[in-house]
Amino acid sequence: MGTEPDVVMRSIWVHGSYMKALERDVLLAGLEIQDALLGQTIDFDPKLSAGLGKAVDHDAPLSLEMRDSFHAINGLSEQSWFFHSPLLYWSCSRDAIAEDDDIVSTINESSRRSTSVNVTLRHSIVFSGKRFEDQRLVAADALVITLVHKLDSPVGRQWERQAQALAQSSASPWRIYPRDGRVNNSQVYEFKFQPLSLQDDIFLAIAYSITVIYFLLSLTKLRALRSRFGLMLTVVAQTVISIMGSFTICAILKVDLSRVPREVYPLVVMAVGLENMFRLVNAVIITPSQSKTSTRIAEALGHIGPIALAGVGQDLLILYLLSKVVAPGVAAFCVFAAVALIFDFVLLLTFFVAVLSVDVRRTELSDSLETVKSQRKKLGAAKPKSRNAWVNAVLSGKTPISTRIAGTIVMVCFILVLQGHFFDNESPIRTLSRALQFIRPDHQLPPPTPASRLSVDINQARSPTAWLRMQDHETAREVIQVIKPNTHSYVARVYDPLVFVLDSSDRTPTKAGVRRFLPAAYDFARHQSIIFVVSVLIVVAAVSLLMNYLLWNEEDTSQDDDGTIHKEDPLMTVTTLTPGHDLDVVMLSASPDGVVVSVGLDRRIRVWDLRQNDRSHYISPTTNELCPFPILAMAIDEQAEWVALLSVTGRLMLWNTNDKKWGPSGIIGTEARAPPLFSFKHPKPGAIASLLLVWTSGSLIEVNFHLESANQIVELQPWDGLISSAKQFVSKPTIADAEPSLHIVVLTTKGSIYLASQLDGKWESINIPLFTPDNSQKAKAILPLPKIGLLLAITDNTVALIHISTQETLHTFTDLDARPSSIQCFHSAKRHAFCGHNGLTSFSLAYNSRSTGDPILRTYSPSQEGDLICTAPSQSPTNPPCNTWTSAILTIHKVPHDGPWQALPCGAIVGVTKRRASRRPSPVDSSSRKIGDSSCASGLRRRTGTPRAQSADETDGWEAWTLSAKGEMHSVDLGGDGDSGRGQLFVTGCETMARVGRRSVALGFGNMVKVVMVGNERFEGEEGAQE
Repeated sequence: MGTEPDVVMRSIWVHGSYMKALERDVLLAGLEIQDALLGQTIDFDPKLSAGLGKAVDHDAPLSLEMRDSFHAINGLSEQSWFFHSPLLYWSCSRDAIAEDDDIVSTINESSRRSTSVNVTLRHSIVFSGKRFEDQRLVAADALVITLVHKLDSPVGRQWERQAQALAQSSASPWRIYPRDGRVNNSQVYEFKFQPLSLQDDIFLAIAYSITVIYFLLSLTKLRALRSRFGLMLTVVAQTVISIMGSFTICAILKVDLSRVPREVYPLVVMAVGLENMFRLVNAVIITPSQSKTSTRIAEALGHIGPIALAGVGQDLLILYLLSKVVAPGVAAFCVFAAVALIFDFVLLLTFFVAVLSVDVRRTELSDSLETVKSQRKKLGAAKPKSRNAWVNAVLSGKTPISTRIAGTIVMVCFILVLQGHFFDNESPIRTLSRALQFIRPDHQLPPPTPASRLSVDINQARSPTAWLRMQDHETAREVIQVIKPNTHSYVARVYDPLVFVLDSSDRTPTKAGVRRFLPAAYDFARHQSIIFVVSVLIVVAAVSLLMNYLLWNEEDTSQDDDGTIHKEDPLMTVTTLTPGHDLDVVMLSASPDGVVVSVGLDRRIRVWDLRQNDRSHYISPTTNELCPFPILAMAIDEQAEWVALLSVTGRLMLWNTNDKKWGPSGIIGTEARAPPLFSFKHPKPGAIASLLLVWTSGSLIEVNFHLESANQIVELQPWDGLISSAKQFVSKPTIADAEPSLHIVVLTTKGSIYLASQLDGKWESINIPLFTPDNSQKAKAILPLPKIGLLLAITDNTVALIHISTQETLHTFTDLDARPSSIQCFHSAKRHAFCGHNGLTSFSLAYNSRSTGDPILRTYSPSQEGDLICTAPSQSPTNPPCNTWTSAILTIHKVPHDGPWQALPCGAIVGVTKRRASRRPSPVDSSSRKIGDSSCASGLRRRTGTPRAQSADETDGWEAWTLSAKGEMHSVDLGGDGDSGRGQLFVTGCETMARVGRRSVALGFGNMVKVVMVGNERFEGEEGAQE
């Protein structure tokens, strides 16, 4: 070959029994051979002979001083030399080896020891056939002693002479291969350590800059994501995890990645991984915003998953093909890239999808506004197409498949660049030959100098060629600094090793010490398993807490914007609260936090806490003075801490549900009828509880209970006339740091509506005028909607929608065949409309028909999907910016059931009805049917306390039903939980009902209290509810 080597490398391998090179006799034999080849090396310190070198005859023996004077530490010349040997761990001292009680520990502790020329004595260069356990070397098959010398070094010639002399010696306790001690076979290798040049740094900087710019530009186009910064952190975290995991797997598989600078590893992962991430994000964005989060994610994965999987498979195939034709160092990089792509794909389907689903759930979508804007733009003149439309398409990922393979093109080009910069003694011609051999197996590579074969197979654990290929890249860099300082490569003529095998050794391969799994598995189990388990527990706990915090106050994704319940949601469930009363339940009260209070004809009051597995307790009077019966009214405060009971005697009493004891009480007087309003309010400073009462006579009473002082009772008369209805509500302030304001809206028997507001402790009342098509009609009922700032004023056949702040009538719903007192309402969450005010995606009125008595549900929705019905007053009649009530679409659903019902904030009405004996109940927990099915029934039962098993065909039964705004109906057997036998009275009517939370109602079913739940109820209070 025409390349002139810089140095010559000669080595000897000393074997004992198979994988027992670390035994004392092998080390002593190796020291004897080393001293025979090089001369005495005990306490080797060549600096002591500096300056003694002089010209010597070609074949003249060398004294120790002359030998050491030519050492590389004394100056680099054409006679320089140095050597590596495991015996340097003991300073080449026979006595030190003989006295060492723990040879293995000495070897592991000295693995970072350096020679006199600062070359680290790593295990990889002084041992062959190594075996590790717990990150420690425990066995080796051969001692490797290497001599590195310049071409004209007399030490190299002495090594050759002494090797032949050892082979001719008949008294040696070892066998030598080759027999004559002459090693003629050699090969020229180029060891290269090529750091990145300035040109390479500029290239990498440009590549990373383009990637970052592409990422940021793509990120700015994701308008439907709430947290772009969070998404950016997710991408960075996924890339880092993929790279770290790939390094770990490659280390376990012993893939040498040291030949390629670490700066280049993230680029391929980012180029390919970002492509799949943005595909998935864009696919989620184009899914209908009205769908559930899980549905949107599933639909996006259904579209993008196969494409991403095919893309990863394509890249893996390309990497496999490239690894067959590139240099070994670049092939290792291909292995790393393949592992990283697999990691990235798995994290895409797990980690990234999870984070994206949370972000989608928290997104404040503006599709309705964009729809309006796009409709406005369609009316204008068409704009000319921009010249950079293709560039925008590339950045937004809307181009054909040719631009979708950008990541693959970057990966292939980058590997080709690496092939041109980092290769081991391999020319482009040889690379082409390697490619031809892969395409045509019959094409042979230009063979290197054939390696010698031992005349006798001694079962070496690792061949010399394999040992040479696994040398650490850092070792090559250290040798370069000795042989050719300030350069990045050197060429060496490497001779095949001279092998010594001890006569008493057994070279039969054994499985002794070989474990079933890789050493890394045992290292992880012993040293990292506890840390790993603890880290996983901490991460899971932290993520759970973070998710609960982020999603605690979010809208319930189990419903659409119009409040309808998905078919995928859990169906209706019925829970019977036990033990029940002895006689019928006649009064119920409930709080949104899940506390229910029931009063029975057995003169018992029971408090139920649905948040604590339906735990309950009795409220029992201790004296006749505190006996609340007969009870006129009952209420529960917002925190479900106090229960207020008003007796017909005029005594007002408090019961503490937490301490289960009576609180303060007082006499406030009474009237013959129950008060139209009896509820708690936010307590005044110093008071433990405050209540408001509105009597039919028109008086307003505010009671403040104190523990340490007398109760404060304030009586006002803010209205004229008798009161037929009164509703209390709290409106949220429009100014930051302001306190919520308390209001009471009342309806007099003459049809007048008054709004009383408490400002600075004083009550101020105003009259709200009612304007209807027929002004002669008077209001018969009122219903405030505080979450959207509206009020319903109900007459005999109309419902007026009044804006509370301005007292302006927004719309009048006419031709209603409704019983005024039965009207209830629910609506979607308010959103910011295009005009700047609030809007709704649906608005529903539920009532009993005046003529039939059956429930009717009327739902109003925008005329176009994605629009909003504006709830702001004083809209311009010409070209209004939002949909008005007059343009809304009306959908009517009729329920052929009698019995009580209740509207729920989740967007449905729930009721109970009797079931005909001829109709068999559904075999499953609930059933769905069309509204047109007939299910009206009537009948009587004998009341008895003795249960009797009867089928649905033999007797009438009761069922609970729910109807969504879209007309979807479900029902469930009211006694289907199997606990209505013992102690359950037969039921002829069911009229007592109270709303609990957003999705539940409590009803008095004979002497039992049952809770009907639609979906999953969290009992999160009024803050989590909507009207």
